[in-house]
Amino acid sequence: MSKKSKFKHKVGQSVKFKFYDGSVHNGKIESLGYRNEDVDYLPTEYSQPMYTCHVPDNSGRYSRGYMIYTVTENMIKGEIDSPITISPYNKQRVLPIDTMGISNVEVEVVDEVDDVEVTESLDTAIQRQKKFLNR
Repeated sequence: MSKKSKFKHKVGQSVKFKFYDGSVHNGKIESLGYRNEDVDYLPTEYSQPMYTCHVPDNSGRYSRGYMIYTVTENMIKGEIDSPITISPYNKQRVLPIDTMGISNVEVEVVDEVDDVEVTESLDTAIQRQKKFLNR
């Protein structure tokens, strides 16, 4: 077991960090830990401090009101002077389209489909293609 590294940042601090995909976020540190601390099949790497950050969700997709990112020490670019606040209760929740109700839709039900129009338009389209190909 190697010597435990000290954490440079504390729980509750607001920080700016760059995630693995290159996106930059402002978030609040919620918890501290070490790499592989939560898994049984890998040894814990005490030389690599990890930070779990919560970032406010402005899209409204998540009812909890925030996204969770786990970042390393070198991903944190600096502390933010103004504190990040996350309040899931004042977010307007955006529902997926498949759960939204549809109203004011008028549907006309027809007993039979007019086959003559479909056949004529299909024959016309075939004739146009033949004419085009034979040029």
